[in-house]
Amino acid sequence: METIFLLVRNVVFVILIAVLIEMLLPSRETRKFVEVVVGLFVMITILNPIVSFIQQEPSIELEVAEGNEEQLQQILDQGQGLQQVQAAQAESYYGDHLEEQFAVFACMVPGVEKAETRVQFATGSSQDEVGVIERIDVLIKETSLTAVDPVEEVTIGAESGEVIERVETEQDMLAQVQKTVASLCGLEPDAVVVTLE
Repeated sequence: METIFLLVRNVVFVILIAVLIEMLLPSRETRKFVEVVVGLFVMITILNPIVSFIQQEPSIELEVAEGNEEQLQQILDQGQGLQQVQAAQAESYYGDHLEEQFAVFACMVPGVEKAETRVQFATGSSQDEVGVIERIDVLIKETSLTAVDPVEEVTIGAESGEVIERVETEQDMLAQVQKTVASLCGLEPDAVVVTLE
């Protein structure tokens, strides 16, 4: 409240001085100059307390009494426990959705009709290791390879000599699933383990 009183008093004082100076100056040209200078002084008078208030350091200090240290430690421990529970829930939710996506990636390979995946995350406490995929296990449940006869080599065009390759054996299919899932997930092929049920 006292700051506002001082601010108003200073603004009124500057305006009174400006009016007196303006009355003493007879020329109109100098009056315009005085009005500009007075306007600057009024702005400085108003902004000075605001700037000094902004530059002040906060005077709030938290003092922890000896009896409160135990309570503070309990609160911190509970916070860490909640953080771990939340991280585990987020990882589980994230893992379930990734497993569904990776199963769809595996079914993109010709011959795979149904697949299940399990995602294994890297174990570590640093922020960089949270949510990093360490390994993907792909279990192929149903294939249509047994009902398909091997396809003969087909040449397209007389000059091109391109051959359309089809998955002919289970090993080729497993390798292709591994390669597809690894490339779509941005992992090394060794991190994807594919088995056939």
